[in-house]
Amino acid sequence: MARSSLIEAVFSLPENDRRGGVALARDFARRAAQRCGYRGHHEDVVLVVNELTTNAVRHGGGRPVVHIFGGEEQVLVEVVDDAAAHAEPRAPGWGLQLVAVLGESWGVLERAGQKVVWCELTV
Repeated sequence: MARSSLIEAVFSLPENDRRGGVALARDFARRAAQRCGYRGHHEDVVLVVNELTTNAVRHGGGRPVVHIFGGEEQVLVEVVDDAAAHAEPRAPGWGLQLVAVLGESWGVLERAGQKVVWCELTV
């Protein structure tokens, strides 16, 4: 995904209320999808952000940060936390399986000692 023509938005979950911060992250995702003019389903972006931030709060470390890079045709969601463990689908959880269905692709990588779980959505 070439980032040069995309709008970037960043949201940090509140330190004192990370679970409540997931709701704020959903609102952020909805506004970011609108702002970048994404022509796909905005609620898919919201669901992906919900699942990835919920996992970061439950299984991650530190203060999760949501990055959204978007344009008319595609949106890239990244959720960054301080955990070293890789994200992977777990039974009985459906979160990452839902992310895999909604997104064109998704994955996990390490950047600057932090875990980044990402999902790319396309029209």
